[in-house]
Amino acid sequence: MEPVYMNPAFLEKVSQCPLCGEQRSTPAYAVSEQAGVRLCPCGVHYCDHRLTPEGLAAYWKDYQVNEHSADAEECALRQRMYQVDFEYIARFLKKRAQILDVGCADGLFLDVFAARGHLCHGVEFGHSAAQAAAQKHRVWEGHFPDMDIPPGYDLIIFRGVLQYLHKPRHFFQKAVSLLRPDGLVFITAQPNMDSFCHKLYQNRFRLGLTPCDCVGFSPKPLVNEFGRLGCRLAGEAFFYEETPYARPAEDIAAVHAALESKRAGGEIASLSPPFWGNMMTLVFQKQ
Repeated sequence: MEPVYMNPAFLEKVSQCPLCGEQRSTPAYAVSEQAGVRLCPCGVHYCDHRLTPEGLAAYWKDYQVNEHSADAEECALRQRMYQVDFEYIARFLKKRAQILDVGCADGLFLDVFAARGHLCHGVEFGHSAAQAAAQKHRVWEGHFPDMDIPPGYDLIIFRGVLQYLHKPRHFFQKAVSLLRPDGLVFITAQPNMDSFCHKLYQNRFRLGLTPCDCVGFSPKPLVNEFGRLGCRLAGEAFFYEETPYARPAEDIAAVHAALESKRAGGEIASLSPPFWGNMMTLVFQKQ
């Protein structure tokens, strides 16, 4: 999908932080000739160019077929990771919880919850993915903040979603408004911009920013944002060794080689490996 998000015709300049609106920021590193990453004082990293509405429509139109389900091996690994994520959040859930997965793709993560007796709904922007998920669950298709969804959810999921949001606060506010008292927001499979690998690899961070994946979070800005909305941090994890992606000996060797190259003044040629702290999982509870 790179031709879409690197096509100048599909790019618009970003002059302020997508989260807080602050116009002051510090250049961090370049990601291409057209785009660079900036760091806002609020702690959010963001790409200074992002996809236009037309670019977003082109990117997501066939994402389900061309990206999300295209690689059988990646799909198998993701299925195993779904179990890790579920086992973590399950300890917070009551029986037959009402679940809403925002960015539910083809509904496979929701399937894990449904198999345990939970009541599952989804929201999906991509048409083909929404159609696939709707074969199994009730699904709203479109832009989440604009949707008329009845409130009363026990759990709202953002799994690998936040990096795509042009106006994250609208999504956070909508999610909290749909929760019952003591309800949960579950953020998982989310790149952590405060990780050692992101700081070391920068534009070679495997989970880094592009004009499509245009916003990068770390725990602190999210804790601040959900705190403003009356939510407390109820859980935090940084999965690595328990994931199907971890190869500790090889990953440590790769990071060591990158660190030595950078210390010697050279370039880091390879992408970052899976590593401790790369991905964050946060649970917020409505007070």
